[in-house]
Amino acid sequence: MILPGVGQADVPADGSGSTVSETADGSTRQPDAPATEEPAATEPEKPQSRPRQKKPPFFEVHGFLQNNSSQRIVTSSQFPAELLKLENRAQLELIHAGTKWGWHSKTDFIWDPDNRYSRVDSREAYLTSRSSRLDLSLGQQIITWGVGDLLFLTDVFPKDWVAFITGAPIEYLKKGSIAAKADYYVGGTTIEGIWIPVFEPDTLPSGNKLAFFSPFPPGTPVQKVDPPTTFGNSQFGLRASRMIRDYDTSFYLYSGWDPRPSPNLTSSTLEHHHLLMPGLSFQGPFRGTLLSGEFAYYQTEDSPGTNLAIPNPSLRWLLGLERTLPGNRVVSFQFFQEFMTNYGAYIASLPPGSPRQPRLDTILTVRYRDTLRGETVKRTIFALYGPSERDYFINAEWRQDLTDTVWYALGVNLFGGRAWTTYGQFEKDSNLYVTVRRGF
Repeated sequence: MILPGVGQADVPADGSGSTVSETADGSTRQPDAPATEEPAATEPEKPQSRPRQKKPPFFEVHGFLQNNSSQRIVTSSQFPAELLKLENRAQLELIHAGTKWGWHSKTDFIWDPDNRYSRVDSREAYLTSRSSRLDLSLGQQIITWGVGDLLFLTDVFPKDWVAFITGAPIEYLKKGSIAAKADYYVGGTTIEGIWIPVFEPDTLPSGNKLAFFSPFPPGTPVQKVDPPTTFGNSQFGLRASRMIRDYDTSFYLYSGWDPRPSPNLTSSTLEHHHLLMPGLSFQGPFRGTLLSGEFAYYQTEDSPGTNLAIPNPSLRWLLGLERTLPGNRVVSFQFFQEFMTNYGAYIASLPPGSPRQPRLDTILTVRYRDTLRGETVKRTIFALYGPSERDYFINAEWRQDLTDTVWYALGVNLFGGRAWTTYGQFEKDSNLYVTVRRGF
C-alpha cells in the first residue's frame, strides 16, 4: 500500500513575480513606467497552476490477512481426530528503499482460538546499505544457503518444523536470525560474510498435541539447554559464489551451533553442540535439464563417535535434476545420502534394544508441479521416501488465485514409517490443511 502526498503551487505566467496593472482603456502599465498606447487592447493571460511531482512515501506498506487451519486425519486413542491448529495471522510489512540505506520488516500478529494462544512474531526487521561493491544488512533476517528442495545440507540456519508439519505456507519453514551480513562483489565473485551473535534453535514439536518420538522414558521432565549468548558462542558463516562455465557455484564455511538439539539421556536434557561445516553447491544446465549438486561435511564435537549425546561426524551429498515439460509442467528428482563416520564406535556405545541409525542413509524425492487457467491455479505433488529407514512424506496441494490479492490453498500432508524414524514419528500428525490469504 502506497500513501503518497500531493500538493500544488500557483506561479505567475511570466515567471517574474512582478505585478501588472490594467488601465481603463485596456492598456497595461508596468510599475514606475509611463503608460504607452497599445494598438489593440488584449486580455492578459491568466496564471496557470503547475502540480508538483508526487513525493514518494517514506515507507511502502504491504501485508495480508490469513487463516491457516489443519485437521488430523490419522488417529489413535492417544491422538484423536481434532484440529491441529486454527491460526489467524495478520502481517504488516514495511519497506524503505533509500538511495543510501533501506529498511525491511515483517511483523505477524497471531491468534489461535483452538490452541488458546496469541503472540506477536517479528519475522524480519533489518537495515540495509548498498553500494556498487558492498551490501550490508543488520538485524533480524532470513538466511538461506544451498540448492536442495526440502533437503538441507549447507543450510544450517533455524527452521520451524512445527509450521512445516501442520501445513503452514512453505515460507514459514524458515526462521529469522539476528545477524550482520555483508556481501562484497569483486571480479564476478560474491563474498558473503555472516555474524550471528544470538543463537536461534529449530522449533520442534513439544507438548501433547503433536505426535513425535522421544527417547526419554514416558513422563520424564525434559529441559532444553541453549548456548549462552556470549561473543565466544557467536556463529560465523562465509560463502563465496561465482559462475564457473554455466554453473552457479558456491563454497561455504560455517562455524557455530547445530540448530537441532540432541538428547542427553543421562541429564534428561536437549542440548545443542558445536558444529563446523565446510561445503559446496552448484546449479546449471545439463542436456535440457537443470542439474543441482551439493556437498557438506559435518564435523561435530564427538570425533571418536562414542558419545551418544552428540551426533557423529558425517558426510552428506545431493544430486538433483529438474526438467520443464510442455504445458507449464515441471518435474524434478533428488538423490541424497548421509554417511556416518566412526559407525563401529557408535554401534558399540548403543544400549541393548535401542533403535539404530543406518551407516548410509539414503533419501529419494520427486516433485511435480504445473499451472492452469492462465497460471491462476498451481498444483504440486512432492513425495519423499527413505529406503534405509523405510519412512516417507507426501505433500499434495492445490492453490488458486481468486483475485490479484486473494488466494486459497488446499493440501494434505502424509507421514509414515517406524515410530523412531525421521518422518515415521509424525504419522499421527498427518493432516488436511487449508489456507486463505488476502493481501494489501
